[in-house]
Amino acid sequence: MSDTESWLGRHGPYILLLVFLYYCLQIAMAIFGDWFDLYEMLPIMANAIIVLMVAAFVGVVVRVVVQVVRRASWTRVLRTILGQPSWWRTWYPRALRDPSSVWDRLPPTLKVLRTVFWLELLLLPAGFLLAIFVLPTFEVVFASLGMAFPLMMRTVTFAVTIGGYVLPLFAVAAVVQGRRWRATYGLPRMVAFSALFSVSQDFWRDTEARLLLRH
Repeated sequence: MSDTESWLGRHGPYILLLVFLYYCLQIAMAIFGDWFDLYEMLPIMANAIIVLMVAAFVGVVVRVVVQVVRRASWTRVLRTILGQPSWWRTWYPRALRDPSSVWDRLPPTLKVLRTVFWLELLLLPAGFLLAIFVLPTFEVVFASLGMAFPLMMRTVTFAVTIGGYVLPLFAVAAVVQGRRWRATYGLPRMVAFSALFSVSQDFWRDTEARLLLRH
């Protein structure tokens, strides 16, 4: 991966967390609006999150202005802001992709498996906590108030449920495919497993995983 991380790579996870917290606060204000103490505290927290998001947006504007003053190309500006994060493991727009990426040379089966596992790893850890411990409580509260359960919450519950069924199936598919790679290319077990996740240029250049790449 490149030495310079893009703005999205550094700040993207925190922005998503702020958006999620803001959404949760809006729901909490709708439910607990009659509780005087919470009614005063929750809007302050929501406003603090808005200030943080505005500060992040200002940071983007400043970075763009600096690049423009330096007469950087718009391609360079976009890569500085939205370039592929070092933690990204699946498809990314080619114009913004890391120059060392081997994505286009991966076999189609590996692309599919990497994408599914990456999306599952993003969704399931936090998603299961929400679906098991948080969303059912909100669902009961909304039902007791005679209010419809928010679409976003229903969508999260549905996505986590589907993901929970899909992940074991693709795990089995990955094991089968890994055995095929080991039989065909003589890959060590750990190399076949790491191929599902690694974006390291050294991994694809210096290990037997290079045999999987298309020329």
